[in-house]
Amino acid sequence: MAGWLRKLRRALFNEDPSYCDMYEDAHARAAAEEYLGHIRRHLRERFGQARLRLLDAGCQAGRLLVPLAEDGHDMTGLDPSRFNLRQARRHTQEQQVTVRLIRGTIAQLPRWVRPASLDGIICTEVLYLCPDFRTLLQTLAERVRPGGLLCVSHRPNLHYVATALLRGDPEQAATFLQRSEGPSTDGAYHNWQTPEQLAEMYRSLDLRLLGCYPVDHSAHQLNLAAAGPEVQRSLDAIRGADAACRIPAYWLVVAEKPL
Repeated sequence: MAGWLRKLRRALFNEDPSYCDMYEDAHARAAAEEYLGHIRRHLRERFGQARLRLLDAGCQAGRLLVPLAEDGHDMTGLDPSRFNLRQARRHTQEQQVTVRLIRGTIAQLPRWVRPASLDGIICTEVLYLCPDFRTLLQTLAERVRPGGLLCVSHRPNLHYVATALLRGDPEQAATFLQRSEGPSTDGAYHNWQTPEQLAEMYRSLDLRLLGCYPVDHSAHQLNLAAAGPEVQRSLDAIRGADAACRIPAYWLVVAEKPL
């Protein structure tokens, strides 16, 4: 019933009190600035000041879409949620920028975007929720022209290791080091990778890795006494002088499609 009422309020009144508008949310905007810093730098280094054709796949309310449109790029936003797209449209109107918005999924992208037709694709905080993430990443790569860029975020494995330890479950923490997908600490499907695993995945798609950047760090005081030696070693490498483990919520991978 609650889900039905939520959908009804969204459809009739364009409101949802439980909705996190990532364009307006302070924490999400801080993470967006981290993403944008890396993305803008790579776009500038690769293309100079050119006006680019870019896609934000999973644009939500436009926290990356709108700033990149403000930079002067020809932006398309893709999202499966009508409500998300209405919020994105509102933000583009407020900022007086023009974008193309498409309701759909990454798997449906070939309906609207030709192969090798985009200068770049941004896809943040989407693929880690998708069991077919490798296929979706390939779909994105096929839409980028030779010399173009993909900027895609992935979950670090240590994010889940730390979350399990904070929940007091060292055994589950150890399992996150032994596999790279499956139920997360909330029971839903997630996937997660190390930088080395990401580098291999992008190489398998014939993409050249330009950078793998941590985004949205959190500092955790973790009790490692109950954890096994493998978990302890993995976290010792990222412990600071204050003994806190600083763990990013995401890796942002920037990769180039070779000419």
